[in-house]
Amino acid sequence: CFISVILSTVVWAGDVHKSKIHDYHQFFDKDSCDQVLTDTFTICYSHKRKSAKAVYVKIYGDKVVKDIDKRPGFWTDKRVVKKYQTKRGDYTNSGYDRGHFGASDASHDHDLKNQKATYSMANIVPQTPRANRYKFVALERHEREMAVKHGVLENVTLAYWNPKPKTIGKSKLQVPSAFAKIYTGDGYRECFFVWNTDVYDMKTGADPNTYKVPCEKVFEIWETEVGEADAWSPDDSKALKALLKKLGDTVDSPDIKKVMKIIP
Repeated sequence: CFISVILSTVVWAGDVHKSKIHDYHQFFDKDSCDQVLTDTFTICYSHKRKSAKAVYVKIYGDKVVKDIDKRPGFWTDKRVVKKYQTKRGDYTNSGYDRGHFGASDASHDHDLKNQKATYSMANIVPQTPRANRYKFVALERHEREMAVKHGVLENVTLAYWNPKPKTIGKSKLQVPSAFAKIYTGDGYRECFFVWNTDVYDMKTGADPNTYKVPCEKVFEIWETEVGEADAWSPDDSKALKALLKKLGDTVDSPDIKKVMKIIP
């Protein structure tokens, strides 16, 4: 019937395993993913990371020009096994944005169902403010431009972690060190790589070509440790001293003063 045709089309559009771009399938196999979540897009979810590792989306050029101004709220994705779920509150006071990972609001707000799906916490990752609001915005704008140009774009976004990732929130979700995007259309492919830092060049940062890299490099580093573990910083010392001072104002202990002396 007509309704079933519509529903099957929606599922097809979001299911990476129905895609003819076969080199995308490796990012969503059982060796890479603890769970594969498929709806209007496909998520490869890691229980260890408490995060999406890869997201596949199919973008239609004739739909990205439409826009719903009102944004829905973030929601905990109950498809994820409960002890591996993340929540909106995990990001509070963490210093990280709730960043749309593979499926962006602006590329999916042509109808409420697609837009709401992007606010699943399974599609949200910790991003620094400039990674989220500047670097990803530049790449998502380019995504929509290429979808209009080529008619249809099939994209995968990947996350990478360093050897000792930071964790945030009660869920202890791991903060990625970097991200990559692969855009594929008819006779077209481009790949991009972005560090999850606030390092940003105001002169060139809005140009997606700033982040363009050879696609073979993106595939090559998949499932490897990317970036160095964070070293102790002056900000860490300052924060620890402030906490110890606060503790010292509450508890009279000579041990607190001893610890203060060895903080670098």
